[in-house]
Amino acid sequence: MTRVVVLGAGFAGLAAADALRAGGAEVTVLEARERVGGRVWSVPFGDGAVVERGAEFILPGYEVMEELAARFGIALVRKGTPYGRRVPTGEEAVTQAELEAAFARVAAAAADAASAGAAIAAAELEPRLATLLRTRVAISNGHPVDDLEASVLAESASTFGDFENWTLAGGNMRLAEALATELGAAVHLGAAARRVRWSPDGVSVATDVGEVEAEAAVIAVPTLPLAAIEFDPPLAGATAEALRVVRCGQNSKLFVRLRSPAPPSAIMSVAGHYWSYTQLGAGGEPAPFVVGYTGTREAIEALGGSEDPERWLAALRAHRTDLDLDPDPAAALLSSWHDDPWVGGAYSARSLSAPIRDAELAQPIGPLHFAGEHTAGAWHGLMEGALRSGRRAAAQVLGRGAG
Repeated sequence: MTRVVVLGAGFAGLAAADALRAGGAEVTVLEARERVGGRVWSVPFGDGAVVERGAEFILPGYEVMEELAARFGIALVRKGTPYGRRVPTGEEAVTQAELEAAFARVAAAAADAASAGAAIAAAELEPRLATLLRTRVAISNGHPVDDLEASVLAESASTFGDFENWTLAGGNMRLAEALATELGAAVHLGAAARRVRWSPDGVSVATDVGEVEAEAAVIAVPTLPLAAIEFDPPLAGATAEALRVVRCGQNSKLFVRLRSPAPPSAIMSVAGHYWSYTQLGAGGEPAPFVVGYTGTREAIEALGGSEDPERWLAALRAHRTDLDLDPDPAAALLSSWHDDPWVGGAYSARSLSAPIRDAELAQPIGPLHFAGEHTAGAWHGLMEGALRSGRRAAAQVLGRGAG
């Protein structure tokens, strides 16, 4: 029986461990935190509501996530949020038709553009439309548009228009918990990997609580904590360089309870550089909170940073006068990932200055195999990508190719 150690119990690591065990391997999962899920983190937020501090939207095409949810009997809950139709109102108002027409012109210009920002400029839009698109693309990627590959525009094309979106009943983290429960004693929490010794003969991983030996490893941790692990011998070659240059976007969420729940909505604040949305609850009723979402370091700082929500709260109250926000400061929750030492960012960004090298990221180095949304190619940045990358890494270990 092949022994495999998996570093990380987020979606990628758990999917890898699940597939490895199904393939007959003996698996040990090492997780630095005292919980599973990684950047999927569902928490209670008053009145029986659950919010997603991390990855949230399940979108059409999430086949692996839907398959696993069905396997564990976890229902998908329709959010109702008009995700693809988030447009500004009031003085910034733009119609959905104007937005889609503008984006079509930008997409046409993207093939010959050096960056997403250059493509928007080349489309020669009205200033208000150009500013809106620059803001929306920057927020979605957590990174300035002038340092984003033009390819992100093609990836964004499917997010303009009408489509359904869901979360898992009780929170997306339930899927991670279900996978971990099935893996049982194979999952070790509070076991951060500090050193990895490797050779063609196998792998030895040292943690704060002991050492694990295996024939192969799946390394499913984000690139910032990966860089803090001592590898002996050091990682080298194309895959190592591809991992070294991955850059993550910076995003923050603000959750605020509502005194009067409101039906689903999605409104952009171009000047504020964020969008806010309401949604349905698990029973199909309006959820009792509103969510603000912003991206890029500059925007986060302009809204008060990642610790004090007061400035963003004031902006949200002024912008969403249609909502009855709870004035109690305890009714707000601010969430970000760039200041989390086990992550270092929200999700991978296709930066021009640090381009993602999809082919190299998916290749092993000896007995070391790599997973995580940053290795998922076209699915990067998404829960589905994390799950698919874990299965791909497991297939490599088991000798079945890329899967």
